[in-house]
Amino acid sequence: MLSWWRLQQRSERELRPLVQRAWRLRDVQPARSLSVSASPKENPEPLYPSSSSSSSFRANDLAIISAQGEAKLPALESLQFGKVFSPHMFSVKYSEGSGWTTPTVRPVEAISVHPASSVMQYGVCCFEGMKAYVSREGQVLLFRPEMNMRRFHTSMQRLALPSFDQDELLECIKKLLLVDKSWIPKAEGFSMYLRPFAFGTSAALGVAPPSDAEISIIMSPVGPYFPEGLVPVNVLLDEVNVRAFPQGTGQYKIGGNYAPTLAHLPVAMEHGCKQSLYTIEDGPGSEKYVAECGAMNVFFLLEHGNGEQELVTPPLDGTILPGVTRDSVLSLCREWNEVKVSERMISVRELKDHASKGTLLEIFGCGTACAIMPIKALVRTSGEKLQARLSNTNGSLLYERLFKTLTDIQYGNVKHPWQEYVL
Repeated sequence: MLSWWRLQQRSERELRPLVQRAWRLRDVQPARSLSVSASPKENPEPLYPSSSSSSSFRANDLAIISAQGEAKLPALESLQFGKVFSPHMFSVKYSEGSGWTTPTVRPVEAISVHPASSVMQYGVCCFEGMKAYVSREGQVLLFRPEMNMRRFHTSMQRLALPSFDQDELLECIKKLLLVDKSWIPKAEGFSMYLRPFAFGTSAALGVAPPSDAEISIIMSPVGPYFPEGLVPVNVLLDEVNVRAFPQGTGQYKIGGNYAPTLAHLPVAMEHGCKQSLYTIEDGPGSEKYVAECGAMNVFFLLEHGNGEQELVTPPLDGTILPGVTRDSVLSLCREWNEVKVSERMISVRELKDHASKGTLLEIFGCGTACAIMPIKALVRTSGEKLQARLSNTNGSLLYERLFKTLTDIQYGNVKHPWQEYVL
């Protein structure tokens, strides 16, 4: 709620757009269970609400300021994830009084914000992660980018940041890629990682929706997440800390969901693990249920007594990020129709039971950075390991098939509706 002193200091005309934007949060549902299907439906419910704003910036107005000199893409073998950046970035600013400014592609430079800005004081920021790929024919393509745009818009709405036209931002992204086309690695396994992010810039203390904001995009050429192939890793099963709570912000890609998990990474590494998999109680004193990793959704392939195999992932109950790769895995497996696909709660007790019987066939995480990350075992702080069998009576491992299918689509090795070509 707006503080009284801020209400007195702003005129009714100045406050009206800000309050209206705050009230729009009523339309952002904090917890929705959504069904996902690979089969087309007559009127499918969108995973994220779409938006088209008449007051949005326009890609046709994009101004391009070229960097001086000609920087070259470093040797591909030297690339480290998120350490090297292409020469140009995208930026567009918003002010409550005048709306969006002219969108600009300009040389990468530091961002200046007032020390009292809402991003500095209250963490008003959100982001996206997506990639651009180069096919064998030299075409640049994106993978389901409309889903990133919708989720980005939804995250901004959750933080009372201004609305924008998702199609226009996607067109701006394509133009940014064209400017730095020579920096997109032209080798399979390599890609250009894009990081759109938005933040509040209002220079005023006081807990209120920001009246000023900015959207920026930086790009980083990256190499294969698994240079030596899909090597299963161990993940720490965190049965103490909780990543997100019901009716909270777990389903939004906001900075506040990620910063608190950073302190847990050293603990995971002490146990020989790459990441932590969080759990949550289904009520006080109840058993623990699996949630998600700090940066990945998670899947379990189980085998039941009747020989039926079931692929399980936690449902979109408001605590789980609706990942683009997660949705793609669900869609592909439902389309193949070879295993039962379930979005349901799964307890640590159930996983332990399957691991002890040898019927925990596979565990894998998924996300934009890695596509698919196979998991060898869930490690408890006691040292106990819930081991995946990593073998399948049906033949090939499901995570291997998913990784190949997803990367074939992403690199244009096969034609698929999920591809969007930039040029």
